[in-house]
Amino acid sequence: MNMHREINPQLFGTQSAVEKIGQPVDASKPAAGIMGRPGPGADSRPAIPYGPNEMKALDHQVATLRTALVQSDKRAEALALKLEELGRMVHGRLDRFSQAIVRIEDIQSQSHQDVTGRFAQIVAKVNERKVSDNKVQELIDRHNTIIRNFENRLHSLQRLVSEQELALHNSQAALEETRAELAKARR
Repeated sequence: MNMHREINPQLFGTQSAVEKIGQPVDASKPAAGIMGRPGPGADSRPAIPYGPNEMKALDHQVATLRTALVQSDKRAEALALKLEELGRMVHGRLDRFSQAIVRIEDIQSQSHQDVTGRFAQIVAKVNERKVSDNKVQELIDRHNTIIRNFENRLHSLQRLVSEQELALHNSQAALEETRAELAKARR
């Protein structure tokens, strides 16, 4: 991350000094010429590198820059602390969320196991009911078969009884006729 910083031009006093800060340095000119004073070749007087007012201005500029640097360092530290605190807070939330997700997964897994167990119980009961219903149906079918067989035998016996009654009736009639003929024959 690149952070470009701009220096406030009012921090350094005159506008001309600020304007010269961003300009490229000419290697043919001495440093005194760059700082707003003519170089030694421009004036026949001996060059004084910096006057007391310029030194005070430079000291003031350096102090202002140091103060701005300290303030920006403090702001950077405050931001770093805020970021660190935010990171801890986010990490804590993520931990809580992950724990909540684990709890939800456990609950879901337990619910799934409960539902699966209940479904297995219901299937077992349905199967038992089917087996029981099949046994009852077999008993009913067997009972119906026994009743049909009994009814068939009863009809057979009723026919036999009817035939026997008819035969008995015929025999009694024949016996009566024979007795009547015997009684006529004796007289």
